[in-house]
Amino acid sequence: MTHLGYYLRRTFRGFRNEWTTNLATVLTLSVAFVLVGALATVAVSLGAQVERWGGADQYQVTAYLAPDASPADADRLRAALDGMDEVRAVRFVPGAEARRRLVETFPEESSAWNALDDSFFPGYVEIGLDPAVADEEHYRTLVARLGKLGIVQDVETHGDWYASVLGIHRAARVLAIALGSLAVFATVFVVSHTIRLNFYRRRRQVEVLRMCGATPWFVRIPYLLEGLVGALFAAVIALGAITLFVEAVRDRLVDVAPVLGRSPVEHLPPTAWLAFLGIAALIGLSGSWMSVRKALRS
Repeated sequence: MTHLGYYLRRTFRGFRNEWTTNLATVLTLSVAFVLVGALATVAVSLGAQVERWGGADQYQVTAYLAPDASPADADRLRAALDGMDEVRAVRFVPGAEARRRLVETFPEESSAWNALDDSFFPGYVEIGLDPAVADEEHYRTLVARLGKLGIVQDVETHGDWYASVLGIHRAARVLAIALGSLAVFATVFVVSHTIRLNFYRRRRQVEVLRMCGATPWFVRIPYLLEGLVGALFAAVIALGAITLFVEAVRDRLVDVAPVLGRSPVEHLPPTAWLAFLGIAALIGLSGSWMSVRKALRS
């Protein structure tokens, strides 16, 4: 602790004296972190969509009832569906609740929803198939049978949408992991090169310290802190840029693709932030350690 003030002064003095090199390094790291963070954001957002559209129960069907369908017809349909082994859950949503859901989902359009006639909001039945029992054949058979019923006006399926989103989600996760691994190696090299360059520029100072009896750790710590602070600063810049981007595009995506819901793009969770900062810290320390260790041996 007695040397902490000295270490910090040396660290920030090094940033100030070599500000062009350090700035270029921070910006380079920020770009790499933004790319990885953007892919992670896409993966998290698609994961939220997967959960929203059914999670493990990907076979979901919505049967919109005809305007002349009576509550008794809806009850008979629900009872028939409940008796099927492959059906996991059945829920009847009356027209009034359908209107309320739209108002809650899109409150800025509430006046327009409330002005529409009740006939614009037919009741519907939400049907979820049990993935442990149902398969693609059960799913398509049920859709075909519902479409032939006179009390059913339209049938909406989510299976194809879910499969597409799930495929993109898996691809985004694989790409994020692959790019993240590549970025770790690349950024460690960038930090190592920068710290080594800064070390050789101050080599005379290091030689004086070693002549005065300074231990290797006493010489090494300011450079380790320099790499650590630079990497963390770059990570903070990247996380801030990603957060601003999510806020900027979220409302626009709601207008363009309302089917995605009110949160088509999700912020990275706090655990991802901590992991991001932790990995950045390891990158800064690892790159600095490798360069200073090699330089002190020469």
